[in-house]
Amino acid sequence: MNWFTKNVLLFNLVVLVAAVAWIHGGMRADLLLPVIPWLAVIVLEWLLVYPQTKKNESLLDARRRVWRALARDPLTYLSVVFTVVLVIPLFNVASAPQFVAETGEWVKAEPPVGWLPFCADTSAHSPLLLWFIPAMIAVLAAKHGLLKKSKRILLEAACWNGTVLAVLGFLQLWSGTTAIFWMTKVPVYFFSSFGYPNSAGAYFTLTFALSFGIWLQQMTEGSVLFAETTQEMLVLPSKFRSNRMLVPTILCLAAAIASLSRAAILLCALLAVVFLVYGLVYVWRRLTVAMRITVLAGIGAVLFSSTALFFAFNPASLKKEVSSITWDAVTERVSGVGQYHVRVATEIWKDHPVYGVGGWGYLRYQLVYLTPEEKKKLQIFGGANVHNDTFQFLAEQGAVGFGLMVLFALTLFGTMAWGVLKACRARRKVERAKGKKMLTGWVSLIPPPAMAVWAGTTATVCHSLGDLPFRCPAVLVVWLLAFVCATGWIPVVVKSK
Repeated sequence: MNWFTKNVLLFNLVVLVAAVAWIHGGMRADLLLPVIPWLAVIVLEWLLVYPQTKKNESLLDARRRVWRALARDPLTYLSVVFTVVLVIPLFNVASAPQFVAETGEWVKAEPPVGWLPFCADTSAHSPLLLWFIPAMIAVLAAKHGLLKKSKRILLEAACWNGTVLAVLGFLQLWSGTTAIFWMTKVPVYFFSSFGYPNSAGAYFTLTFALSFGIWLQQMTEGSVLFAETTQEMLVLPSKFRSNRMLVPTILCLAAAIASLSRAAILLCALLAVVFLVYGLVYVWRRLTVAMRITVLAGIGAVLFSSTALFFAFNPASLKKEVSSITWDAVTERVSGVGQYHVRVATEIWKDHPVYGVGGWGYLRYQLVYLTPEEKKKLQIFGGANVHNDTFQFLAEQGAVGFGLMVLFALTLFGTMAWGVLKACRARRKVERAKGKKMLTGWVSLIPPPAMAVWAGTTATVCHSLGDLPFRCPAVLVVWLLAFVCATGWIPVVVKSK
């Protein structure tokens, strides 16, 4: 197989991941429509026709392997069912609720087929197809069409894409522009290609976490301390190659903070603590006493310098956002008690529990459920969102749609977790057979990218309790692919006969 046929699927997946992020974070349906469907179709075609081949495997055998795997994968059937659930409302439309002045009541029209999913506006519902279908295709393509090395390359490429977007954001801040790409004017603060700060914050928080995991993996692989044999010590990669992912780690962290998203700032601080503790535990017993002292001194210097720089040079806008991060503010945002959105979304879901009211239907139904007092405080800017992904998806896609989303995510997580568990058990068994004492228990067995994926994706879920990161396709695609690509670092355990 020539180079093109071997790598064309990987190349197109990288292009798809990058395109979604650069096209305004995927939030502009009018710009996505001419590009993303074609990229998704091409990725699907390459998956079925030109999947990557294993050693001593023909292209025909690779196709058969992929087709069989797709037929056996529950993700395939979840994707098909969810696609059907999203497509049906385009042909089963009910007009938005109308207020009748004579009676002072709202009248809700029934869809042509009452027991099927429906929407109130096809132009508002159709962008969901541009979000979810390409993301599901990308997951299936990466899972079954790529080999382990290419999965690692894909995740690293997603992190470097975040790095370039971070540089773009800082250049735009430096230039003082009020327009994305210096072309599209935005009336509020924005960062990089994202018109909404919380979308930018969620994206860069996730890429920061993934970059750290890849860096720790590569750094330890390129260290004499982690070499198992003398031969490995002789073929260690260069320091630059082993530590190249420090660049995305630092820049994506800085970009998450520069987005001025309070959730991103808080989550990045928590992730930094988690990664610091995990990293120390992961490498601690392999370090000499002198190296431990050096590491602790370096950490202390970084913390002191960061704190000093924050108080000395931090912009007023960032200080304002940081000072507003309080326990009461966090609990109020997560619980929704400060606004009517969660209550209204819950009422909509109770009235339409199975399929919801269709994509962005919350905006068209919320007035029906508002009290006179709440109408006086109607939120204009940002009022189309519940600012809680769970409640908004329940209101708009119902138990069926939301359940399919959760099942898809849990299946991905479960597959990765099961692979990690099997690999850890096998490694532990080998170490015990050799009479070696485990260095740090299970922590030393879990690949850092897998740990980073768990931490980063959990941070996104926490963010979704107070905003809408999963309604940003750029975040959605990387979040889903992270579970698949993490398996690129998980050894395959072959059962002994």
